[in-house]
Order: sequence, then structure tokens, then C-alpha cells
Amino acid sequence: MTTEPMSSESTSRTSRRTSRRRPLRLPAWLQSWPLPARIALFASAALIVVAALGVGVDAAISAGRVHPGVQVGTVDVGGKTESEARTAIAAFVAEQSTIPVTAQAGGESWEVTAESVSLSVDATALAGDAFAVGRGSLGPAISERLRALFGGITVPIVLSCEDSALAALVLSMNETVATPPVDAGVSVEGVKVTRIEPVDGIGISEDDARERLLPAFISDDRVVEFELGPIAPAVDSDGAQQAYEDALKMVSAPLTLFYADKQWDVPAHIIGEWIGFRRIEGTEPATLEAYVVAEALSTDVLPMVAEVGKPARDAGFSVSNGTVSIVPAEDGLQADAADLAPKLDSVLTGDGERRAELAMHRVEPEITTAEAQAMGIVERISTFTTDYASSNKPRVNNIHTLADALDGTLIPPGGTFSFNETIGERTAEKGYQEANAIVNGELVPQLGGGICQVGTTIFNTVFFSGLPVVERRNHSQYISHYPTGRDATVSWGGPDFKFKNDTPNWVLVATGYSNSTVTISLYGTSPGYQVTYDTGPWTDIKNPPVKEVPDPTLPAGSRVVEEKGISGRTIVVVRHVMSNGVEIRTDSFKSVYRPTEEVVRVGTAGASPSGTTTTTP
Repeated sequence: MTTEPMSSESTSRTSRRTSRRRPLRLPAWLQSWPLPARIALFASAALIVVAALGVGVDAAISAGRVHPGVQVGTVDVGGKTESEARTAIAAFVAEQSTIPVTAQAGGESWEVTAESVSLSVDATALAGDAFAVGRGSLGPAISERLRALFGGITVPIVLSCEDSALAALVLSMNETVATPPVDAGVSVEGVKVTRIEPVDGIGISEDDARERLLPAFISDDRVVEFELGPIAPAVDSDGAQQAYEDALKMVSAPLTLFYADKQWDVPAHIIGEWIGFRRIEGTEPATLEAYVVAEALSTDVLPMVAEVGKPARDAGFSVSNGTVSIVPAEDGLQADAADLAPKLDSVLTGDGERRAELAMHRVEPEITTAEAQAMGIVERISTFTTDYASSNKPRVNNIHTLADALDGTLIPPGGTFSFNETIGERTAEKGYQEANAIVNGELVPQLGGGICQVGTTIFNTVFFSGLPVVERRNHSQYISHYPTGRDATVSWGGPDFKFKNDTPNWVLVATGYSNSTVTISLYGTSPGYQVTYDTGPWTDIKNPPVKEVPDPTLPAGSRVVEEKGISGRTIVVVRHVMSNGVEIRTDSFKSVYRPTEEVVRVGTAGASPSGTTTTTP
């Protein structure tokens, strides 16, 4: 049988069919693996492919957003932008922190608010931490994304507070329940230097409070129970050792201070009064440092070396015949304790000569010439003079002493002058003497008697200035040599005289006196007030009570007035204060005087022994 050869087209089709049926051949190295191993390999490859596809899909979905499954604390931030995550975190903390936390220790309880410790959260940083999950190098990034996707990843919320606020809270708690620690220290008495040993305390530590109290603001359990534990002193024995050694050196010998050709020797026990101790922070535990306290140094040194300086003089005012001029201020010169103190720290603890040169510095006056010029004290506003008997020397002395104390008083714009606050208590140390004064309607010797002469004078000065009178009290009994209805009584701890400076400039009180007169003037910038007044009639006149005292030296029935009584009476003085033709103020000063007893000696010579003492109304 003859077989015809196949055509080329048929051969080609047959070849293609054959190639489709050819089995896939594995590499020789893989063919040598057992079948289970080859199956495991193919499965792993498939998983990797699936994971890669998943990561790719996740990356596409999470572009610019926090990966799914990530939360900050209990706040789910997956799928949010950083900005959205930050807002969610901040809102959560803000809401949670509105509820106080209860702290308990030693049987005591405190309610702690977020505001009291200045609680805060860095929501921006936390949002950034959440966004960083699953980003970075490929291997760890894939692992984190898978963990987040299938198990979740939590970024813990970290809260902060102000250290000073937390310290204040812990301090207040410890004041109730703790035994505070005692720092190691050093004491100096004269030239005796003594160590103070440290002692541990028991209480709540700031670290424990920070670690346990802050997280409670975002937890379900708002009660934090603290156990009292040991609190170490801030300064231990080693930390105080150098201060002890330095203090010993500082009081080991006298000190010589010098300036130009003058010098002063300071004994060691005085140096001991200058030594203070302070903690040097930045080390744990802290160390103690001995140093010279500038303020203590000033107390001893400045008076000692005053001969090489001069005090500053404030600008003042000089008045004469109703005119006022400024007395310029003068700078002072004084030893500089602030400069000297650190020098002495080195001199007293060193091994060299115990000598130190004073530094001097300029001392500015409290009131400069320019400040005085700006006060507006340019003219006399009002003045008044009262007179008195020159024969009563103690009373004259008191009037002069008081006038001197009052002279130069300055009242600021809008300020209120108080007689008692300005003058202070009248004491023998200030130069006051005993003289008669009216006390409860009677003349009795009193330290500072005569001050009401000055009180009445300044009241009338203010009366005619038009300035507002804030407080004024009349004498308990009528005194005829004072202006009718315009007297004023003052006493320490009792009645006061006050007036207000209602001008836009300062007011100066100036005084002058002789042996029989005292004058008080007010200077400033005149407010232009015009003052008139009306003195009303005497009313409610009450005769004085009469006390009769039997006198066997006088003929029976005869009467001799020993102390003349004064009738009680009432009067009202009305002041009208005008400005530019308009009455701006009307003041009514009512004076009520009590009657004073009249004492009459009644003769009883030759009368029966049954004479009596009577008092008639």
C-alpha cells in the first residue's frame, strides 16, 4: 500500500497540536524535590503573590491616610488623614479630661481637675506616629500593615502636664499625709558651724503622681490610690559637704574691707551672720552652696562704711510768702553690697589674704528733679492760720513737732490724705510731751495734747481750698477760740481728718509756726474753686450741769465757781464750692457740742455738819 506524503500545511498543523500537548517541565533542581516540598513552595509563592497584591491595594487605598486597623489609645484613626486624626485625638482627650480624677492616700481624698495640673496632649505628634505605621522600609512596612489589618496596632496616648502645677498638687497632698524629708544642711551661729543630717521622708513622689495620675484622665477608672513611699532628701550628706567646709573657712578669721585710704575690720562672728546656703540644681541629688547674702551684708556693712558715701536727696519744694520753688534732687553714693557679696564668696573661701575692696555705686533719689517738676506744684491753693497761748510749753512743743511731721506731705492726684496715717502714733520717742487734751468731754493730760490745734488748722485750709472733705469730727465741747463751727478733733485710734485731692496734679502740704501761731498751706495747681460759706445759728442749747462741792472754808451760803461750765449747742456751717460760676459741691458740716459740767464750791462755815454735794441740771 502506497502512502502519500503529507502536505506541508498538514505537517504544520500537526506540529502545533503536538506542541500544545507538551507537558510543563520543571527545572532540574526543583524536580529533585519531593512532592510535598514542591507543593509547600507553590503555596508560599501564591501567598506572597496574594499578600503583595493586598499590600498594593492597601497602599492605593491608604495613600495620604492612616492605615486601617491603627488606633491611638481607644480612638480609631484608620483611614483618616493626619489632620483628621489630630482633631479626633484632641477631641477625645478634651472630652475625657472634663471629668476630674480622684486621688487617694493615707485616708485622704482630693479631686484633681485637668486644669489644676495644666493637662495637655501633643495630638499632632500622636497623629504623626499613627500615620507612620506601615510606612518605611518595605519588609517592616508590609509586616506592620498586615498586623494592623488583621490584628490592629495601638499607639498609646501620652499626656503631659506643667511640672510646676504637678509639684504644687503633690505638695498640697503631702502637706496633709506626708512626713517631709529633711535635706542635709549647715547652720552657722557666730563662728560655730554645725552639720544638719538628712532624713528620709514618707509621702507621694512626683514621679509616681505623673506616672499614675495623668493616664487616669483618659481611663474608665477615675480613682487613683497612692501608697506612701520613701521620699529622699533633695540634698544628701555628700551634697552638703563642700558647703560645710566652705562655711568653716568663711568664719575662720576676721575680714578687712578697704576703700581708698580707709579700712574696716570685720570680726569672724559678724561674718557668720552673712552666710546663707542655697541648693545648686541640675545634679541628683542636689548640692548645697555656702554664699554671702547681699541683703545681710547691707545691714552691717552699709552703716559701717557710711563715711565714704552720702545719702541721696529727693527733690523737694521750698515755699516762701505764697510762692513755691523746686529744690533739685541729688544723687547719693553708697557701698555696693550686691557687688561685694560675690567677691567675699571667693575671698572668704580662698587661701589668700582676707581683704576686699569696696565697690561704690550711685544711688538715685526716690523723687528726681524731673519727677518733681511734673507734679504740677506751682502755686498756693489755700492757707490758714490759728493762734494759741505761748505759755503752755508742752502744748507748744507738740504743735511744733506735729507741724514738722506734716510739712512736705505729698498727696497724689485722686489720693486721699489721712491725718492719722500720715502722722502716725504720737509717742514720746517722736518728741511728744504730755499736755491737756479733751477726752470724753474733760480736759486731761495726754501725750501729744495740742494736736487738735493742727487738726483744726488743716481742716480750715482744706475748707477754703474747695477740695472734698472725706472725714471730719468736731470736738466734744465748744472751744471759743476756734472758728465757729469749723474745728476738727483727731486722736490716734479715734477720730481722723481726711480729704481728697480731686485735682489732676499733686498737692503739697506746707507748714510754718511761731510760738503762738501755726499756719498750714496747700500748694499745687489751683483748680480755680471759689468758696463761700454760711454759718447757721446756734440751736439746741443745753445749760451745763452744776456740781456743788461743800467748802467749810467759805461762809455758809456763799458760792464760788471753781470750773465754769460750757453750754451744749449745735451749729451747721454750709460750704458752697463754685467752678466757673457753677456750684459743683455743697457741703454741710454739723457740729454738736455737749455741755460741760460747772463746779461750784458752796460755803458751809457755821452750818450744820450735814452739808451735802448736789448736782443740778
